[in-house]
Amino acid sequence: MQLKNKFLVLVLLCLGSMGFAQTDLTLYNMNWIPQSMYQNPANTPPTRINIGLPVISSIYAQGINSGFALKDLLVLGTDDSLTLDVDNMLSKLGERNLLAVNFNTDLLSFGFKTGKAYISFNATSKAYGRFTYPEDFFQLAWKGNGGFLGETASFKGLGVDAGLYTEYGIGYTRDIFDDGRLKIGGKLKYLNGVANIHTSRSDISLFTDADFFWLTANSDFQMNAAGPIGNALDADSTNDPGADVAPTSYFFGKNHGFGGDLGFSWEVVPEKVKISGSIIDLGFIRWKDTPVNFYTDQASFTFQGIDITDFPGGDSLNGNYFDSLATAIVDSLAGTFAPDTSRNAYNAPTIPRFYLGGNYIINDKMNAGLLFSGEVYKGTFRPSATVSYNIALGKVLQLSASWSYVNRSILNPGLGISINAGPVQLYAVTDNLLAPFAPQSVRQGHVHAGINLTFGREKKDRDGDGIVDKEDECPDDPGLVEFQGCPDRDGDKIIDSKDACPDVPGLAAFSGCPDTDGDGVVDSTDACVDIPGLAEFQGCPDRDGDKIIDSKDACPDEPGPASTQGCPDKDGDGIVDTQDLCPEKPGDAAHKGCPDTDGDGTYDNEDKCVDDFGPADNFGCPYGDLDKDGVFDREDRCVDTPGPKENQGCPYGDLDADGVTDNVDDCPNTPGPADNKGCPKLTVEEQKVLDLAFSNLEFESAKAIIRSTSLDELDSLALLLISRPEWKLNIAGHTDNVGNPASNMTLSKNRANAVKDYLNSRGVAAERFVVEWFGQTKPLVPNTSTANKQKNRRVEMKVIFE
Repeated sequence: MQLKNKFLVLVLLCLGSMGFAQTDLTLYNMNWIPQSMYQNPANTPPTRINIGLPVISSIYAQGINSGFALKDLLVLGTDDSLTLDVDNMLSKLGERNLLAVNFNTDLLSFGFKTGKAYISFNATSKAYGRFTYPEDFFQLAWKGNGGFLGETASFKGLGVDAGLYTEYGIGYTRDIFDDGRLKIGGKLKYLNGVANIHTSRSDISLFTDADFFWLTANSDFQMNAAGPIGNALDADSTNDPGADVAPTSYFFGKNHGFGGDLGFSWEVVPEKVKISGSIIDLGFIRWKDTPVNFYTDQASFTFQGIDITDFPGGDSLNGNYFDSLATAIVDSLAGTFAPDTSRNAYNAPTIPRFYLGGNYIINDKMNAGLLFSGEVYKGTFRPSATVSYNIALGKVLQLSASWSYVNRSILNPGLGISINAGPVQLYAVTDNLLAPFAPQSVRQGHVHAGINLTFGREKKDRDGDGIVDKEDECPDDPGLVEFQGCPDRDGDKIIDSKDACPDVPGLAAFSGCPDTDGDGVVDSTDACVDIPGLAEFQGCPDRDGDKIIDSKDACPDEPGPASTQGCPDKDGDGIVDTQDLCPEKPGDAAHKGCPDTDGDGTYDNEDKCVDDFGPADNFGCPYGDLDKDGVFDREDRCVDTPGPKENQGCPYGDLDADGVTDNVDDCPNTPGPADNKGCPKLTVEEQKVLDLAFSNLEFESAKAIIRSTSLDELDSLALLLISRPEWKLNIAGHTDNVGNPASNMTLSKNRANAVKDYLNSRGVAAERFVVEWFGQTKPLVPNTSTANKQKNRRVEMKVIFE
């Protein structure tokens, strides 16, 4: 089955080809015209007071058919005849297309500059209409559903948005710095709605079965209307659909909304490069005046045909067959998709648009611009790009020539002109100069024109610093107001003509040159710019005051002579104290600065009796050994009691009286057998408890959390330690070499402490533990296999005695 209505398609196509569009891409860079602030609130005009004549100060009409141009539909033959080529037109469509018209006019507008700020006001009437249509909408209408066998024709995004509202805007723009290079502006808007129709939801599709030609339609759709439009569309309304709208509703009615614009302009490279950007028309209107809502919620219908015996004429396919078939389809669709109706207030958003531009400043009269712009509407991003050349011819004439890619078309040459005849400013701008001459070839056209009154135009300023020449003490060099127009490049509050260092901030005391370290020596003559020093050493420091600058002083914090590179030599023997083993006595360099005081041939650094003559084999001491233990008295701590030399001539003790002398007793305070190095031995049962606690100790992977399977053995160990209060327990954590060494060290520490904390929680005092951790530094075996690494991941526990 194929459904066609070519007449409807042709009507829609003709309507579409009538559209033309305005985007004010050319006007964006014509800041002489106050209305350029509508694209970027930071684009302030070069005049102090600007007044828009009511109604005629800003008039523009706009429209767009992004899908195709008229020539794509109407083809001129060789005999000058026109033929319709709908297939060609359909090939030009995008997935989603837009047909739009707008008409705006300023009812009142004015602006004025005060100090660093510019304040503006506008009251603007805005009428608009937008129709979005997907490609499949026309493909189905023209070719019928036969072109979609086994496929779904999607009408997602199909809808209309139209209305009329009045905008009241108050704008504020400010120069952030004195030089005016950076401006930031914004505008707050009150929106008064008059009439509206708005498609808030549109997801419609039609599927044709490839085998049986059954039709399956789905609809999820909502369209709202308010004001006169809502009244006209509401079949149950008791109001007269043709009644006139009260004049006051055009200015202050029942439908209220708010919006805003934001923008900036920044000359990033003075007099060379400027960037700017804005986002405008962020807002919404709440429609409450006679609202009506038409909607379907996930409606679905499948048409499988009708019984032939139901047709007039019985089972014969007479002429009434197709009429009956069409009637059946229409009736079924109407019954399924008849929308529900409600009367609820709703929000309809305005359509925000962004601009991002860059300008190369050729001189104070000319610049070249590159502008990107776009909007997101019904889920589709619609971009544009524009190049322009802008020139001001004196104070009278400003021109802008542009070329844009917009609405999927490159054929958009633009032109703007502004003429200033005294206080009267006339301007006209178009983004597509071809529209009136070749309407069949374009997808958009645009005109924006008006008449303003401007006062206080900028006076002559040769250097462009914002200070008129007659008040500028440096008229050829851009400068600052605080210095009567003279420059201060380094910003040190000293004008360049009086600044000995104009490119580096400095101090008035040094004629504008810097003293970074604040030592009173200017950087240009300071050998140590970043370290405070003394003038006598060219600004370098001498911390120890030995007249040797720190960078050449081997001992900068201790005074010393130049002969030893500034290091001290108290005994004056030429050997610095840090290397002199006898710093208080002059000595011999060969013997590290030490003399031989007693003249016995053994120098003081090796002589244990520096004032007594003695042989070298007795360390320069005279012989003597009262207790005859082989340790000379000079080295014998126990001269009357024999003792071994390794114990300095004293006998070994045995503090714990266990028969193991303290020199070989690992537990000198606790008795124990000699075969255990003087330490007590654990019983077999005690050792088993300790071994089981060690062998069964396991942790969660890569964590310091003890597994529950290890807790019974640790409980047994806790009971053993409680029964042996004289014991202490050494707990040492280890890991393998897998992972980061620092992380392994932390893990071994945490695991060892986890064992300590658990035993402490079972009643063992915390002071009875000695906790150590070694990470991967002490493996039991090489980390060369999985088994070896498992052995190295351990927490060792050992009973220790004092």
